[in-house]
Amino acid sequence: MRAPEVLSFREFRAGLAAVLRRVQDPDADPVFVGAHRKPEAVVLSVARYEQLLGAAQQRADVDEALASVRAEGLEPSAAGLALLDGVADGSLSTAEARERVLARCRR
Repeated sequence: MRAPEVLSFREFRAGLAAVLRRVQDPDADPVFVGAHRKPEAVVLSVARYEQLLGAAQQRADVDEALASVRAEGLEPSAAGLALLDGVADGSLSTAEARERVLARCRR
């Protein structure tokens, strides 16, 4: 991962309109702002912000489910943990994970 480009507050103020246009692209990297090139603030689109919140919530939900299972004295298999990790990182929907579990049980 490369270090982010950090705009000075002066550069940010002077180019505010351009920065706002830049972060609106769904694939755009966030823009860091700070003094002496030390990041102190981040500008990103609302869509990207909501995506980050959703991902954090998904991870928290999976962690809570796993803690609940472990509180019952159970430990998921390696395959089960892999499915939970897939759901947590968004690479697998809960419906897909459910189908994979059911397919393993049907064998």
